[in-house]
Amino acid sequence: MSSIIEQSTLSTPSVTNFDVNTLTESLKYFGTADYAVFVAMLACSTLVGLYFGYKDHLTKKKNKKLGLQTSADDYLVGGRKMKVVPIALSLVASYASGITLLGTSTEIYLYGTQYCFFLFAIVCSAFIIHFIVIPVFYELKITSTNEYLEARFNKKLRVMGSVSFLVAIILYLPIVIYVPALAFNQFTGINIHVITPISMFICIFYTSLGGIKAVVWTDVLQITLMYGTLLLIAIKGTLSIGGLGVLIERNIDGGRFESADFRIDPTLRHTFWTLTIGGTIWWTSINGTSQASIQRYLSVKNLKNSQKTHILFTIGVIVLISLCIYNGLLLFAMYHDCDPLTTKLAKAKDQLLPLLAMETLKDYPGLSGLFISGVFSAALSSASTVLNSMAAVVLYDVFNAFRSTPLSKRGTEIVMRGTVIIAGIVSVLLVYVVENLGAVLQLSMSIPPAVGGPMLGVFIIGIMLPWIGARATFYATICSCVVTFSIIMKAQIEIMSKRFNFPSKETSVDGCSYNFTFNPPEIHETIKADYEQNQIYHISYLYYILVGSTLVIIISVILSLFMGFQDPRSVDRKLIAPFMRRHIHFEPVSTEETKDEDETVVKVYEKQVFDTQKT
Repeated sequence: MSSIIEQSTLSTPSVTNFDVNTLTESLKYFGTADYAVFVAMLACSTLVGLYFGYKDHLTKKKNKKLGLQTSADDYLVGGRKMKVVPIALSLVASYASGITLLGTSTEIYLYGTQYCFFLFAIVCSAFIIHFIVIPVFYELKITSTNEYLEARFNKKLRVMGSVSFLVAIILYLPIVIYVPALAFNQFTGINIHVITPISMFICIFYTSLGGIKAVVWTDVLQITLMYGTLLLIAIKGTLSIGGLGVLIERNIDGGRFESADFRIDPTLRHTFWTLTIGGTIWWTSINGTSQASIQRYLSVKNLKNSQKTHILFTIGVIVLISLCIYNGLLLFAMYHDCDPLTTKLAKAKDQLLPLLAMETLKDYPGLSGLFISGVFSAALSSASTVLNSMAAVVLYDVFNAFRSTPLSKRGTEIVMRGTVIIAGIVSVLLVYVVENLGAVLQLSMSIPPAVGGPMLGVFIIGIMLPWIGARATFYATICSCVVTFSIIMKAQIEIMSKRFNFPSKETSVDGCSYNFTFNPPEIHETIKADYEQNQIYHISYLYYILVGSTLVIIISVILSLFMGFQDPRSVDRKLIAPFMRRHIHFEPVSTEETKDEDETVVKVYEKQVFDTQKT
């Protein structure tokens, strides 16, 4: 059957001999008003950078007259005086990349509403971050999360954390700017290699010039656009299909509404357990130990404000994901009888939501531009966040960590801004690689959980298990990275070879009103014997970080049986979770620091601010 090419010529009285290519071209309408809206968004982002860059210049002049120095904290954490609401909105914007906006709706369209249970994971993770993670990091007053690793363990683990973060971000950035460029290309036909350098240049400009203040306030503008865009599509699309009742009816008939799947099989892609248990660990890793998130939690003036920020962020993310889920249901209601992926009206899965926007907004000048601005805002906010975070990691964990004295004021500025510029340029160049080599795209999806899982395990040990020392943790982390990376890469290879996949729900082309060529999909035989044996690499992607972190904890405990456990009283109480402190009788804090990377001895952390921050 796979060798047969069937021609479908379904048409309505109003459409005659109208093929899919003609329809695709007719939808590519991006008028003057749309371009004006898009350019205005980019211009506003640029002006925000100029404004805060100018304010930073005035502050430096004022401090120079007073004989004061401008701290790197002003650039990286806003002098720890940022407001709660802007930081919370910035966190939401940072999470809401173009991948999230486009991918979540596609997930619902193809696989149904089982993904909704991920919202429970966000709530569960919020309690962990709110009561355990934020109090520890805020009390330490650090800038880079990897500083914690050296204070609790040793420099080896700090270097490991820094390298894993930088590698993951370099592989992540090209995807962030590539996905919205695809949507822009779908609307306008403009080559992605024209728009990606322009958008990244603007991102580099306001991030390097204005620091975290520019990033945060640009994020506020951009998240407003994102919410507005998603609401606009939801309202206009619902009206276009005939109302909410039609949406519900079509999704029920199409099997998109699902009850909780309580099967415990870990090889199932999405079940209640994978989404709640695996999702909780995954979300804790992404927002509880990542540099990008912690850097913002620490930029407000006190712990109470930091926790308020996290609460608002959690609410904001839930609202955002809920809007994306609704638009996924809207996608199916719109295309329930004419699947754009089958007809090739949409060339890729991530083009489904842009296609919906093109069809519903084309008659209203400027609204298509608003949609593209929202998608690009998501990309710019995520990119600027990770660029600013990279500047913090490179400054504190690469330069100052290996110097007897911190960099000079001028050297600090060069390193921070130079990191932003170089990382931005590299990400634009890697877009070419991502576009042409699918293997690199798979690699970029594999590296973050491969290193994120083990590093989450390290932080869990540091905060929750003061009996485990540095040496056992270091070797356990290496073992976990090797095992986790092997599992993930094997799974990605199987997915690329079409031997291991997750079937989507049924779609139909019976109601299409245009001509298209239907190519029945090739049948790829899955090695059923292997699949039925539930090989370890068949586990759900949401369990990757859980596996990595669990391996670190188990292996470190086993190694400690041979290497010896650490006396928990030798660990500074500030380095462990507040609720754990009452169960341990701590020794008086010593002013001396002990360093021995080959022994399970922890450096005592007494000062609120590391010496490397005195720039």
